[in-house]
Amino acid sequence: MLLIADSGSTKTDWVLLKGSGETQNIKTIGFNPYFVDTAQVYDVLREEFSEQIDLSLVSRVYFYGAGCSSDSKKAVINNALKQLFPEAKTVVDHDLMGAARALLGNDKGIAGILGTGSNSCLYDGKQVVESLFSLGYMFGDEGSGAHLGKTYVKLHLKKKVPVEIREQFEKKTGLSPEDILTHVYKKPNPNRFLASFSVFLKKNIDHPFIEDIVENCFDEYFREQVCQYTGFQDIPFSFIGSVGYNFSTQLQRVASKYGVTTGRYLVSPMEGLIDFHTRDNNQDGLSLRFFGV
Repeated sequence: MLLIADSGSTKTDWVLLKGSGETQNIKTIGFNPYFVDTAQVYDVLREEFSEQIDLSLVSRVYFYGAGCSSDSKKAVINNALKQLFPEAKTVVDHDLMGAARALLGNDKGIAGILGTGSNSCLYDGKQVVESLFSLGYMFGDEGSGAHLGKTYVKLHLKKKVPVEIREQFEKKTGLSPEDILTHVYKKPNPNRFLASFSVFLKKNIDHPFIEDIVENCFDEYFREQVCQYTGFQDIPFSFIGSVGYNFSTQLQRVASKYGVTTGRYLVSPMEGLIDFHTRDNNQDGLSLRFFGV
């Protein structure tokens, strides 16, 4: 059996693929190696998995996670997986590699992540060959949900938003300026709080003011990230994440401005990762037909 994981800092989505073509979905907390150690990962997984799956039947584990960029950080996760699945082949890699494999398979291209945060990389069909250092929501994450929300809120608090939009936002959220500042400066996960406003922006995307905000944020994403890659106009740009997916019309418009051709759009990498690992590494007798091949 094959086990695939897509992990962020807060949650991990696991899919177990059985030889019969049957799948089993499991959710656990996130395992960012900057915030957890091997013992914590092992203890959580042993407790979560022991009653749900027969660990001895798992032959391969592929884990893609935020923070898994260096060998030392990958080892934090891999050592726990090796303890849990001593007979299995285990592979740990960065979430950018997961995005690239899910979107591009064995083809060359630029893979982007546009969700709560943003990231990107240049992929040669086998490896990530270029990537940019992520600066997080405070100094980077251009085009992300947090960036969209931060841009809108800044204009809202300065009363630079059209009256009809401002009133609708206040009625919808019930947030005062003091509430917003408290969430951003005093409460945990301000990036997620800001990203939550992308839902409001989506519902009002037909308003020219809102559409300008979205396209300006995507413009920054292309200038600061996509356009930094070698030959960016000669290869397709594909992306994963709810923000890119929900604002695909605006994203395509900005991409055209920079001469970039867009490729595949996915909300989550799991569908693409299942396809990649069953199509190219079918060592467990998995039913490819079951996965749409």
